[in-house]
Amino acid sequence: MALLGRPLHVPRSFAVLFSVLMIITTLIFLLKTKHYYGIVSSPEFEEGKVTVPNFHSMVEPSLQLIPRYTILCPWTVLTLIFAEISILGFIRSSVILYVATTYVERFWGSHEVIKFVVVVGTITNTISVVFTIIVSIFRRDSEQMDKPLGGGITYVFGFLVVLKQLIPEHNILLFQGLINFRIKHLPFVMLVAVTLWSALIGRLFYPALPSWESFFVSYIYLRFFQAIYTDPFLPVTTTTGEDQTSSGGGATIMKGDASDTFVLVDFFPVILRRYLAVIFDLVYGLGVKIRMINAFDQDSVEQSNLRTQKRQEQANNPPKTMANSVAERRRQMALQVIEDRINKDTRR
Repeated sequence: MALLGRPLHVPRSFAVLFSVLMIITTLIFLLKTKHYYGIVSSPEFEEGKVTVPNFHSMVEPSLQLIPRYTILCPWTVLTLIFAEISILGFIRSSVILYVATTYVERFWGSHEVIKFVVVVGTITNTISVVFTIIVSIFRRDSEQMDKPLGGGITYVFGFLVVLKQLIPEHNILLFQGLINFRIKHLPFVMLVAVTLWSALIGRLFYPALPSWESFFVSYIYLRFFQAIYTDPFLPVTTTTGEDQTSSGGGATIMKGDASDTFVLVDFFPVILRRYLAVIFDLVYGLGVKIRMINAFDQDSVEQSNLRTQKRQEQANNPPKTMANSVAERRRQMALQVIEDRINKDTRR
């Protein structure tokens, strides 16, 4: 009875993302329904000039990302993230968003979780539609230009990369231990599975293309661009800065995660790392040379490693209250002051 009376915790980021998912999915259904009944009630349909349309195959260019209409409806690179056309797809996306946001929001805060989903999804969808248009032109495949691209898969692989960053050494046990693998291997396993599925169903553009794109986009964003607030006394990672500002300031901003546990080549099997490392190093050097990204110095790597260690401790322990975080920081500051005084007395 106690469990039944326990309130369900709903992360703020999930509430926002789920609301958008619900609104866009409902709008697609209503617009398709209006279009459907407009066809079946038309004089052309009664005269037999128009056949009954397949409701599931109907598309809504104003909300779904269709390459041919992208220029007319550029906002669809954003709405596609939350556009589901089936009940199963809607349920799947809802479950994934709830599970992922519930865990990740502890480390990031709601604002950054929402920002991550929007940024990764929008960039991935933009790359997908540009690639689809170019390939369709070269292949003279006009049919591909009229097929809607899928969107929900972008944050699926985005959150897999996040889990690799936050808890790389955690294990997943399935079927009472019959299946046992580490979180850090999950992204590559899922990428291979999705690629094989795309090859099996004979579709080049979905779901393999957006899956690989969202994987690399997520990694690049987390590795080089995500704003991180660091504390001079506590190597804690946060993307909101709330703890630091509330405890007296002193927080500085760093971009990206230069830790040794978040290297791109580590996402792939050991047998491939030797060859992929050469390619990734060349791309990294080129990115630094043209100033798309900043090179990591030794200090950045050491600070990122400290934050990674602290993150692991936070993942293994229950979340601390704000009061405990403030008290811990004050203890660290007091120890620092005592150490400085001892050093001054020693010099005298």
